[in-house]
Amino acid sequence: MEIIEKTTLEAWKSALRFITSSPDSHKEPKSTRKCIEILNLKVTITDPSIDVTAPIDILNSLQKWVYPSLSEISNVVFSKNTNPVYEYSYGHSLFNYRGSLNQLDDYIIPLLKSNPSTRRATASLWDPLIHSSLKIHQSPGLVFLDFKLRNNKLHLTAIVRSNDIFFGWPANIYQIFLIQDYVRQKVGCEFGELTTFSTSAHVFDDQIEWIKKVL
Repeated sequence: MEIIEKTTLEAWKSALRFITSSPDSHKEPKSTRKCIEILNLKVTITDPSIDVTAPIDILNSLQKWVYPSLSEISNVVFSKNTNPVYEYSYGHSLFNYRGSLNQLDDYIIPLLKSNPSTRRATASLWDPLIHSSLKIHQSPGLVFLDFKLRNNKLHLTAIVRSNDIFFGWPANIYQIFLIQDYVRQKVGCEFGELTTFSTSAHVFDDQIEWIKKVL
C-alpha cells in the first residue's frame, strides 16, 4: 500500500485510517496487546517542512501521555554517544559507527556533492554484530536510510522494520526530517520528498479510542 500526501499531518491520518480499516490483526508474541498490522506500508510526504511536528503536537494535546520533547527526540539522532535511557541510539550509529565512522559527514554528504546522481548514498543503523543476536530483545526500528539528490532536491527514504504508526511514527518522522535537513543544508539543496517504508506498520487495540479522536 502506498500513501502520498502533501503534509505530515495528512500522511499520518491517512496511514491511521488505512490501518484501522484493515481486517488483519494478531496478538504480539508474549504480550497481551493486540494489534492491527499492515505489511510493507509506504508513506510519502511531498512537502515535509510545512508541519513535521503536527502529529507530536496532537499527541501532546490529548494529555494522555508524556511524549518526549523535541529536543530529546533530536538528541537521539544527533548525539554521538550512546544514551543510557534508550536501548539503542541512532546518532551513535550515524555519526560514530563502531567508534570510527561518521556515515553522514564522511560519506553521504561528500558523495552527494561529488556525484549528485549517485544511487549509493545509503546509511545503515542496523549493526549485525550487535543486533543480529537472539539475546537482543530491543533493536533499532529505523534500520536504513537512502538519499537521492534529483533536480537539486534531496529525497530521503527510511526503512523501518517495526513501526507503531500512532505513537512511534510521529517521533520517527521528525527524526528522519532532521536528518534530511542536516544533509540538505550541508549539500546546499532544497527539500524533496520524505518517505517511510514500514515493513510492519501497526497500531494497538488500546490506542483505537485515541486514534478515533485524532481522525
